[in-house]
Amino acid sequence: MAIGDSFAVLLGTAATNRQPSSGVFENISSVVKEGTTDYLAMYDGSDVSEIYGDGTKTGDREESPISSAYNQGTLIGNTVYFRKNGTTDRCGLSGVQVDA
Repeated sequence: MAIGDSFAVLLGTAATNRQPSSGVFENISSVVKEGTTDYLAMYDGSDVSEIYGDGTKTGDREESPISSAYNQGTLIGNTVYFRKNGTTDRCGLSGVQVDA
């Protein structure tokens, strides 16, 4: 891929990462998730920051019940990337490569 190329991927039911190659950055502009079981997160290989939850309460904070989001502009790269956690829901992502 090159700067300006768009992508669209479907992440299946397994826990899956969208991790660009080293030095490549992508702007995710659309996320569509079926179901409300698995959460979507930013991930660096050890720490998880949920950005779309499953609509349940964990710990002392409420997770977001969002299942579809558009125009969010989530930037991912090789060191901080997108993760679909869990083994139930599927998730679709689309966006554009912004740096190489």
